[in-house]
Formats: sequence, structure tokens, C-alpha cells
Amino acid sequence: MSAASTGPAVSRPLLMAQQHADQFTPRFLAYLPENLHVYDAFEREAMRIVRRGFEHYSARTIIEVLRHNSALAERGGPWKLNDWHTPYLARLFALLNPAFAGLFEFRITKAVGRGRAAAANDPSMEGGAA
Repeated sequence: MSAASTGPAVSRPLLMAQQHADQFTPRFLAYLPENLHVYDAFEREAMRIVRRGFEHYSARTIIEVLRHNSALAERGGPWKLNDWHTPYLARLFALLNPAFAGLFEFRITKAVGRGRAAAANDPSMEGGAA
């Protein structure tokens, strides 16, 4: 056993999501640590799409391909792959792969938008809306 052991390493996707937590829902941030394998598969499929020459693509299509053409499944949920997390997987991909950030089109999601609106209207929350 090494005396220099610093504990378990935090994965790059998890670290990036934590650093940009304002772009994700608390539900997604709780989901990600147990489901990094889902993000990894999403990223692999997105990179295959990029290599095929696509400049724009649908994150939902990637999830549908993974859902129907693989044995990939989430941990801790009732669904094989829950599509609630699709927009956040795409955002995480864009953060981790800035050269391909334009692959997906982004909108403010309802859940994140509600959180920002609540923060903007709550004077006790410093900084207001992002």
C-alpha cells in the first residue's frame, strides 16, 4: 500500500459537471456518479457521429440508438436509459469536447430555467440569475 495514496480519483466528466453545476439539475448531478458508463457510451457514439462528418446531430437520437442497440442500462433507476438526462449528457459532452460543442443545439431546459428564475427572484441568493 502506497503512503502517497490520495484516495479515489474523480473522473473528468464528474469534475467538469461539478465545476459547471449551474448548467445541470441536482437530479442529473446525483445520477452521474453511478452512471458514468452511460456518459462514456454517449460520448463514444457522439464521436462516431463526428467522425462520419456530421456537424449537427440529435442527442435524443444517440440515446435511442444506445437504448435499442445495446445492453447499456442505468444504475439505480427503473428504466434502461431515462431520456430525462439527455440534454445534460449533451451539455457535458460539449464542455468536455469544446471542438465539437456545436454538434448539439441547446435551449434553456425547463428545470434549469426554473432554478435560475427562482434565484433571480430570491434576494437571499447572491448573484441572481446566471
